[in-house]
Amino acid sequence: MRLKLWTVISSCILLWGMVALCEHEITPAKRFDKAKNLFQFQDYKKAARQLKLLLYPTPIIKDKARLLKAREYLGACYFWMHKDKQMEEEFTALLVKDPTYKLDPFYYPVPLLESFNKLRTRLQSQGVIPTPQKDKKKAGKTPIIKKKGPAMCRTVKKLVIKHNKVLCFIPFGVGQFVNGRPKKAAGFLSTQVIGLGVNIGAFIAIETLRGDDGMFSSSNASKARIMRYVQYAGLGVFVVSAVWGILDALHDFKEQETKTRVIVTPCPTGAAVGVSF
Repeated sequence: MRLKLWTVISSCILLWGMVALCEHEITPAKRFDKAKNLFQFQDYKKAARQLKLLLYPTPIIKDKARLLKAREYLGACYFWMHKDKQMEEEFTALLVKDPTYKLDPFYYPVPLLESFNKLRTRLQSQGVIPTPQKDKKKAGKTPIIKKKGPAMCRTVKKLVIKHNKVLCFIPFGVGQFVNGRPKKAAGFLSTQVIGLGVNIGAFIAIETLRGDDGMFSSSNASKARIMRYVQYAGLGVFVVSAVWGILDALHDFKEQETKTRVIVTPCPTGAAVGVSF
């Protein structure tokens, strides 16, 4: 009876591990739809977690419309979660991508719309984003705002992060963490830990069935044979997941990653745009 119960538990653990491993196959578009559904049902904490995975450390959404919408939803989540600083940062990233972006007044409350529009005005006054008039007259040029105070300069700082390809060959999701895919990494990590745990657990169970002479009794021999199959199954899950994880990490690997940040400061000798690495 105990052996049957152990076999059922082991099978359930293996099935759960395979489900976790397959989770990372969900496309970014489906993940966006899941986050959108959470947002529309006003589960802002879970929606924010899903949206952050789509946008950070680097956006994995290729479609521009979905990318902008994801930033809109994440900024709105922060508004309802009373995280004003994060909301402003997210809406700033949104307006830098599309200075003319507008929120739906039929969906969002007035305080949120006012905060968004005030932020747009402030970014325009600082020269971070162009005004509509300046877009028409000086297309392609950095907007210069003339006012009584000092002229403001926009500095785009770029941080280049280099990755080591050797890390892709380490199991337990290390390669996925390096590639900025935490959900994939969690899937590979949990599956490999479960597979290895089942393998070790089955081995220990087999050893406990041995007699003082190191041999199996006739009643324990069949139990040990079944546990040996469970041991091999756990090892197989670990090996398959580890090889799959290495190949997946090599496929998504990028030698370097560039992060940008916009800083607005008074210009020493006039308005300009600076880029630093």
